[in-house]
Amino acid sequence: MPQQSYTENDVIEAILDVTDNHLSQHQAAQKHGMPQTTLSDRLRGLPSKSEVTQPAQLLYKSQEARLVTWILRQEALGYAPSHSQVRATVAALLRQQGRERPIGVHWLARFIKRHPEIDTKVGKRQEAARFNSFTPMAVNWYFYIREREYGWIKPENTVNVDEGGIMAGFGLDSLVIGSSDPRRKAFLKGSQSRTWTSFIEAVTADGRLLKPGIIFKGKELQKQWFIDEFNKIADWYYITSDNGWTDNHIAVEWLKEVYLPQTQPADESDARLIILDGHGSHVSDEWMATCFLNNVYCCYLPAHCSHGLQPLDNGVFNASKAA
Repeated sequence: MPQQSYTENDVIEAILDVTDNHLSQHQAAQKHGMPQTTLSDRLRGLPSKSEVTQPAQLLYKSQEARLVTWILRQEALGYAPSHSQVRATVAALLRQQGRERPIGVHWLARFIKRHPEIDTKVGKRQEAARFNSFTPMAVNWYFYIREREYGWIKPENTVNVDEGGIMAGFGLDSLVIGSSDPRRKAFLKGSQSRTWTSFIEAVTADGRLLKPGIIFKGKELQKQWFIDEFNKIADWYYITSDNGWTDNHIAVEWLKEVYLPQTQPADESDARLIILDGHGSHVSDEWMATCFLNNVYCCYLPAHCSHGLQPLDNGVFNASKAA
C-alpha cells in the first residue's frame, strides 16, 4: 500500500475538523489523507515524528497549540487562567507523559512571546464590581456566553453542578410548644450547634443524573450515619471534611472519581463543559490542570446570581434550600 502524503498543516486542519466542526475522526482523516491512528494520537496530545526529534523544549509544538486553544476558550467563557494555573497545567501534562521536568522561571514569558495571540492581562474575574449581584448586566453576560461561546459543546457533554446542604440536630433557636403566656421563656437543652452535611448534584443538559456526592462533617465515615436501606445508595460518592463543606481536595477528588468517568464522551475527542459557581475549590490550580488534561472547560456563574441562573438551584435544590 503506498504511503499517504500529508503535511503538519493537514493534521492541524483535521484536528480542527474534529474539535470544532464535529467531523468524526474517520471522516477527518479521510478528508485530509492521513491514517486515522495518526489523527487519534495527535488528538490525545502525542507529538508528531518531527517534534520528537526537536531539541529539548519543555512542550512539543502541538502541546503548546493545545494549551493556547484552552487559554483562549477559557477566557471566552469568562475565566482566563492565571499564571499559576497555566504552570500547574504544564507540570501536570509533563507528569502524565512521564516527562516531568522543572519549569523555568522565564518559561511562561517565553511561551507567551512565542504565541502573539495571547498576552498577560490584569485579571478582573468577570469584573466583579459589575457582576456581583443579580442584575440585567450579569444576566445578559451569562446568556451571551451561553449562546456564543459553548454552543459547540454537545448537550450530553454539558453538565451543571451545584452544592447544597442540610442541618442535623437542634440549632441555637428552634420552635417549641409551651405556655401561651409570652412572658414565660422557653429554653432548649442539648446540642448548641448543628452539624452540616453537604450534597453535590450534577446533571447533563440532556437530563442524565450523575451519582450524587455526600460530604459529612467529621474525620472519617461512621457506620451509624447510614440507614438500613444503605444498599440502595451504596454507589453514591461519600467523603468527609472538617466542616461538612467541600474543599480543594474534595472538589478534585469528585472531579476525578465521579465527573470524569461518568461523563466520558462517546467520541474521545469531544470537549466537555461544566457550569458551576466560582467557589475557590472550583478554580484551584489542580482543578484547572485536571480539566485541561481531560478536555474539560469551565463556565462560572456570575457571583450572587445562582438563585436566578443556576439550573439546579431553580429545580432540584429549590425545595431543599427553601426548607
